[in-house]
Amino acid sequence: MGFVFMNPHPQGKRVGDCVKRACVLASEINYHDIAIMLNRFRKETGAKRFNSDWNWRYFIEQVLLGCDLGNMQYINQGHRFTIEEFARYRKSKAIVQASKHIVAINGKGDYLDTWDSGYKSIYKAWGIPSYEIIVAHIKSNYKKLCKGLSLAKYERTI
Repeated sequence: MGFVFMNPHPQGKRVGDCVKRACVLASEINYHDIAIMLNRFRKETGAKRFNSDWNWRYFIEQVLLGCDLGNMQYINQGHRFTIEEFARYRKSKAIVQASKHIVAINGKGDYLDTWDSGYKSIYKAWGIPSYEIIVAHIKSNYKKLCKGLSLAKYERTI
Protein backbone atom coordinates (compact mmCIF):
# COMPACT_ATOMS: atom_id res chain seq x y z
CA MET A 1 0.00 0.00 0.00
CA GLY A 2 1.19 3.50 -0.84
CA PHE A 3 2.94 4.82 -3.90
CA VAL A 4 2.64 2.82 -7.12
CA PHE A 5 4.60 4.01 -10.15
CA MET A 6 2.27 4.23 -13.15
CA ASN A 7 2.85 6.16 -16.33
CA PRO A 8 0.01 5.79 -18.84
CA HIS A 9 1.71 8.02 -21.43
CA PRO A 10 1.62 5.98 -24.67
CA GLN A 11 5.33 6.52 -25.30
CA GLY A 12 6.33 6.25 -21.65
CA LYS A 13 7.44 9.90 -21.55
CA ARG A 14 7.68 11.53 -18.15
CA VAL A 15 6.22 14.92 -18.88
CA GLY A 16 4.11 17.43 -16.93
CA ASP A 17 0.82 15.73 -17.73
CA CYS A 18 -0.58 15.04 -14.26
CA VAL A 19 -4.08 16.15 -15.30
CA LYS A 20 -4.25 13.60 -18.13
CA ARG A 21 -2.46 10.94 -16.07
CA ALA A 22 -4.85 11.24 -13.10
CA CYS A 23 -7.92 11.20 -15.36
CA VAL A 24 -6.65 8.12 -17.22
CA LEU A 25 -5.70 6.18 -14.10
CA ALA A 26 -8.92 6.99 -12.23
CA SER A 27 -11.37 6.55 -15.12
CA GLU A 28 -9.51 3.70 -16.90
CA ILE A 29 -10.16 5.40 -20.26
CA ASN A 30 -7.07 5.37 -22.49
CA TYR A 31 -4.62 8.29 -22.61
CA HIS A 32 -5.33 9.28 -26.21
CA ASP A 33 -9.09 9.60 -25.63
CA ILE A 34 -8.69 11.57 -22.39
CA ALA A 35 -6.23 13.96 -24.07
CA ILE A 36 -8.60 14.64 -26.96
CA MET A 37 -11.67 15.04 -24.71
CA LEU A 38 -9.85 17.47 -22.40
CA ASN A 39 -8.85 19.59 -25.38
CA ARG A 40 -12.33 19.48 -26.92
CA PHE A 41 -13.89 20.33 -23.55
CA ARG A 42 -12.11 23.72 -23.63
CA LYS A 43 -14.86 24.93 -25.98
CA GLU A 44 -17.40 24.46 -23.18
CA THR A 45 -15.32 26.17 -20.51
CA GLY A 46 -13.61 28.83 -22.62
CA ALA A 47 -10.23 27.80 -21.21
CA LYS A 48 -7.08 28.55 -23.19
CA ARG A 49 -5.40 25.26 -22.21
CA PHE A 50 -6.63 21.79 -21.32
CA ASN A 51 -4.89 22.00 -17.93
CA SER A 52 -6.41 25.33 -16.89
CA ASP A 53 -7.88 24.83 -13.43
CA TRP A 54 -11.51 25.43 -14.35
CA ASN A 55 -11.25 23.20 -17.43
CA TRP A 56 -9.96 20.05 -15.75
CA ARG A 57 -12.06 20.52 -12.59
CA TYR A 58 -15.24 20.92 -14.60
CA PHE A 59 -14.18 17.97 -16.82
CA ILE A 60 -13.76 15.74 -13.76
CA GLU A 61 -17.16 16.77 -12.37
CA GLN A 62 -19.20 16.87 -15.57
CA VAL A 63 -17.61 14.30 -17.88
CA LEU A 64 -16.02 11.80 -15.46
CA LEU A 65 -18.92 12.24 -12.99
CA GLY A 66 -16.51 13.11 -10.18
CA CYS A 67 -18.39 13.54 -6.91
CA ASP A 68 -16.94 16.52 -5.02
CA LEU A 69 -15.74 15.17 -1.68
CA GLY A 70 -15.18 18.69 -0.36
CA ASN A 71 -12.38 20.76 1.05
CA MET A 72 -10.07 18.39 2.89
CA GLN A 73 -9.22 20.88 5.64
CA TYR A 74 -12.82 20.80 6.86
CA ILE A 75 -13.43 17.10 6.29
CA ASN A 76 -10.59 16.09 8.61
CA GLN A 77 -11.25 18.64 11.40
CA GLY A 78 -8.66 21.25 10.48
CA HIS A 79 -5.92 18.86 9.35
CA ARG A 80 -5.44 18.30 5.64
CA PHE A 81 -4.84 14.73 4.59
CA THR A 82 -1.64 14.02 2.72
CA ILE A 83 -2.04 12.07 -0.49
CA GLU A 84 -0.64 8.99 1.23
CA GLU A 85 -3.02 9.29 4.22
CA PHE A 86 -6.03 9.81 1.98
CA ALA A 87 -5.11 6.81 -0.19
CA ARG A 88 -5.08 4.59 2.92
CA TYR A 89 -8.42 6.06 4.05
CA ARG A 90 -10.26 5.98 0.70
CA LYS A 91 -12.00 2.71 -0.21
CA SER A 92 -12.93 3.65 -3.79
CA LYS A 93 -11.37 5.45 -6.75
CA ALA A 94 -10.71 9.18 -6.51
CA ILE A 95 -8.78 12.07 -7.99
CA VAL A 96 -7.12 14.42 -5.52
CA GLN A 97 -5.75 17.93 -5.95
CA ALA A 98 -2.61 19.04 -4.13
CA SER A 99 -0.48 22.11 -4.72
CA LYS A 100 0.18 22.29 -8.49
CA HIS A 101 -0.52 18.56 -8.89
CA ILE A 102 -3.36 16.04 -9.20
CA VAL A 103 -3.15 12.32 -8.51
CA ALA A 104 -5.31 9.21 -8.93
CA ILE A 105 -6.25 7.04 -5.93
CA ASN A 106 -7.16 3.42 -6.74
CA GLY A 107 -9.31 2.64 -3.70
CA LYS A 108 -6.96 -0.14 -2.55
CA GLY A 109 -4.70 2.06 -0.44
CA ASP A 110 -2.49 3.22 -3.31
CA TYR A 111 -1.85 6.50 -5.12
CA LEU A 112 -0.79 6.18 -8.74
CA ASP A 113 1.80 8.59 -10.10
CA THR A 114 5.18 8.87 -11.84
CA TRP A 115 6.81 10.15 -8.66
CA ASP A 116 6.20 9.78 -4.94
CA SER A 117 3.93 12.73 -4.19
CA GLY A 118 2.45 11.19 -1.03
CA TYR A 119 3.77 13.90 1.30
CA LYS A 120 1.73 16.67 -0.41
CA SER A 121 -1.37 18.00 1.36
CA ILE A 122 -4.69 17.57 -0.42
CA TYR A 123 -6.87 20.58 -1.13
CA LYS A 124 -9.82 18.88 -2.83
CA ALA A 125 -10.91 15.40 -3.82
CA TRP A 126 -13.43 13.84 -6.18
CA GLY A 127 -14.85 10.32 -5.97
CA ILE A 128 -14.81 8.60 -9.37
CA PRO A 129 -17.39 5.97 -10.46
CA SER A 130 -16.66 2.82 -12.45
CA TYR A 131 -15.40 2.78 -16.03
CA GLU A 132 -18.73 1.45 -17.33
CA ILE A 133 -20.75 4.26 -15.71
CA ILE A 134 -18.38 6.95 -17.02
CA VAL A 135 -18.36 5.64 -20.60
CA ALA A 136 -22.16 5.28 -20.71
CA HIS A 137 -22.51 8.86 -19.43
CA ILE A 138 -20.03 10.26 -21.98
CA LYS A 139 -21.63 8.43 -24.90
CA SER A 140 -25.13 9.62 -24.03
CA ASN A 141 -24.34 13.20 -22.96
CA TYR A 142 -21.14 14.29 -24.71
CA LYS A 143 -21.41 13.07 -28.30
CA LYS A 144 -19.19 15.93 -29.57
CA LEU A 145 -16.43 15.05 -27.12
CA CYS A 146 -16.33 11.36 -27.97
CA LYS A 147 -16.78 11.59 -31.76
CA GLY A 148 -14.23 9.27 -33.38
CA LEU A 149 -12.82 7.96 -30.08
CA SER A 150 -12.73 4.38 -28.90
CA LEU A 151 -13.24 5.15 -25.17
CA ALA A 152 -11.38 1.91 -24.57
CA LYS A 153 -10.31 0.81 -21.13
CA TYR A 154 -6.76 1.66 -20.15
CA GLU A 155 -4.53 -1.40 -20.42
CA ARG A 156 -2.14 -1.67 -17.49
CA THR A 157 1.20 -2.88 -18.79
CA ILE A 158 2.99 -2.79 -15.45
